Amino acid sequence: MRTRRLFWRPFQRAVRFLLLLFFSSVLTGCQQAQHPRPPPPVSVTTAQVQAGSLALTVPTLGQAIAIHSVSIEPQISGLLEKVMIHSGERVHKDQPLFVIDPAPQLAALHQDMANLRGAQVQLAYDQTQVKAYQPLIAKDYVTAQTYQQAEASAAMEAATVAADRAAVQTTELDLSYTQIHAPIAGRIGLLGIRSGNLVTANSTLLCTLTQIRPIEIEFSLPEKDLAALRRAERTLAPTVGVWSNDRRHFLGKGRVIAVDNSIDTASGTITARAVLPNTQGTLWPGVFVQVRFTRKILAQALLIPQRALQEGVKGSFVYVIRGGRAQMQPVTYIGQGRGLDAVRGVQAGETIIVGAPAHLHPGAPVQSDHQKSSEDQGHATATVAATHVPGRLS
Repeated sequence: MRTRRLFWRPFQRAVRFLLLLFFSSVLTGCQQAQHPRPPPPVSVTTAQVQAGSLALTVPTLGQAIAIHSVSIEPQISGLLEKVMIHSGERVHKDQPLFVIDPAPQLAALHQDMANLRGAQVQLAYDQTQVKAYQPLIAKDYVTAQTYQQAEASAAMEAATVAADRAAVQTTELDLSYTQIHAPIAGRIGLLGIRSGNLVTANSTLLCTLTQIRPIEIEFSLPEKDLAALRRAERTLAPTVGVWSNDRRHFLGKGRVIAVDNSIDTASGTITARAVLPNTQGTLWPGVFVQVRFTRKILAQALLIPQRALQEGVKGSFVYVIRGGRAQMQPVTYIGQGRGLDAVRGVQAGETIIVGAPAHLHPGAPVQSDHQKSSEDQGHATATVAATHVPGRLS
């Protein structure tokens, strides 16, 4: 019996030790539950609210249109002797383009000039006869009929001289048409004709010439912006900014030069045109572009990075850092620009969170791991789009 007790004694000690260890762990866990550790701060990117002037704009799609586009056709028929340009070449006004064989016009001119000289000689003779008959008719040396015939002959020859002179001028004009010059400065299209071909007056297309500097941009805006368009039409200041269709390249500024005389009832929009210098020739007729029409300039506005603006069930808000914690601050969205939003409800200089993490909640401790510089946030003077959440353009 004593031997059996001695056998179980080590096992009893092991069980007691395990029970003691278990209850100690439970007690420690309860104590930790009563005193939980604070959660670690959330790493965030911050920026400061800026104050600056703001241009409210309306974004829309536009299309470049050539101010002048000319289809060049010969005004006389003949053999195309020279082609002095190449496809796609840029030409200046009055630059020689084509030469039509002038030989037929030169021959016709020589004949017309000979006819004119003959008529002038005959007119001089007839006028001399009239002057010679004037003193003789008073003495009845010639009859009145003879004198009247001399006068009529001189008048008819004067008409012949006038007709021959007009024929010479017409032939000279035809001769000038053998030299074809550029009526405007622009860019030549693709040529479809070569020297040695016969061309027909007012029929054969020699080339197309399109002016691209300056160039017009046609765009449409909602009818509520008609008053702003009409104001812009009366000013010489540029009120239209143009970007490439992918919004990656700024192409220039222009001014509104014309507004359509009616509103499209189907779309509720009004069409307008602006002119751009296009000094670099980057815009081509027919290309689509992004247009921002300036409606109004605000003297003061509160600007934040676009990624700082959040949307909740109660509207727009931003996270403001106060006392090292994120606080939800409701704001009113006014508009946006290239990287910046204009809002009301915050103060200039306040620190806000940019691109808040999904797990961030009001009251959470935060720690800034990067603060956007003024260059990162954008300039204080920005262009913003006059649209409303949702559906803001980037």
